[in-house]
Formats: sequence, C-alpha cells, structure tokens
Amino acid sequence: MKKIFTIIAVCLMSLQFATAQDFNFEETVQEQMPQFVGGEDALTEWIENNISYPLMADVNAVEGRVVVKFDIDENGYIDNIHVEESADPMLADEVVNRLQTMPQWIPAMQNGRCVKVRYTLPITFYLTF
Repeated sequence: MKKIFTIIAVCLMSLQFATAQDFNFEETVQEQMPQFVGGEDALTEWIENNISYPLMADVNAVEGRVVVKFDIDENGYIDNIHVEESADPMLADEVVNRLQTMPQWIPAMQNGRCVKVRYTLPITFYLTF
C-alpha cells in the first residue's frame, strides 16, 4: 500500500489572525504573516518527510483528516498545539508528536515587531492500493 499525505493549499493559508481576546492586542491582519522557512513547498516537504502513517492505522486501513491549530510565537516557535478534528486518535497523535519537533518559523510582524498568531493546518491521511 502506498501511504499518502495531503495538505490542501487553500487550507495552508487558513491562518487565524491574532485578536484582542486571544493575545491582548488589536484585532488586525498582520503586516507579515508567519512563514515556514522555505515557504509552503518546504512546509509540505517537511510534513511528508517527518509525519509517518501509524502502523496500526495502516493495518486497519484508517484514513482521514487531522486538523490542528497551534501558535507561532514571537520567536517563531510552535506552541499550544490543539487537535480541532481527527478521523482517528492514532492519526492525531502522530501529527501532534511530529509538530512538536517542527523547526522554527519566521514569525509574523505587526508595526515592526514580532507577534504571536494562531495557525490552522489540515493534514489528510489516505492509502492507495
């Protein structure tokens, strides 16, 4: 079986902007959104190279989507990973465990300073025969 991960490009752009209730500053679109070093293609490559299809999910033909939200802090580090949706706990565990090892991002900027933002990332697991 060939294991496939997909990231919908439109969803990659699904950033949750900082709001007063989330981070104690004005609700506004950031001047510069956070970026994975190397851009979206590098992010997709990192996910494909670092997230593995869980063995039991493979054996049991478990497929589906995992949607995670996480903060990218003022220094570009990932924090506060939260699973919003998951087809199966095994898939969610794999995504969360790997995201905890994700390298530093280029942080968002607003008014000349780095700011924290919330990022939404959907990852779909599916098998091909």
